[in-house]
Amino acid sequence: MTESKKREFKPKVETKLRREDFKRVDELAKLEKKTKSEVVREAVLWYLDNQEQIKNEPRETAIALEIKGMTNRICAMLARQGRQIGTIFELSYSQISGTAEGAAAFEAAVTKANQKQNQSVTKDEREVVEAMKKKVKG
Repeated sequence: MTESKKREFKPKVETKLRREDFKRVDELAKLEKKTKSEVVREAVLWYLDNQEQIKNEPRETAIALEIKGMTNRICAMLARQGRQIGTIFELSYSQISGTAEGAAAFEAAVTKANQKQNQSVTKDEREVVEAMKKKVKG
């Protein structure tokens, strides 16, 4: 008695391509010394293996662009504030520092401003983080 070989079920998938795309498949097959069927099979299997990643790419790209936009806005705001603060700092110092009391008052004001800025920056950072979390989850 001979054992009969089981036939492996390999269904066909047929499709139509535009002439330009068919030519590209044909050129690739010749270049890689494969049949057109092998090239197409590898392409379909690669797509199936990577479909989840491909599906998420547009969303990830949109999020990255949004974060980049937010980052640019924040940097521009910080630069503008830095210039304004520097100007106010210089003008104030030139007016007050003429006396020892004025210089001491200016230093005290700078210390207080730094403390307030540190508190507000922390609050601003939390708000930015929350806004970014919403965009990423959105």
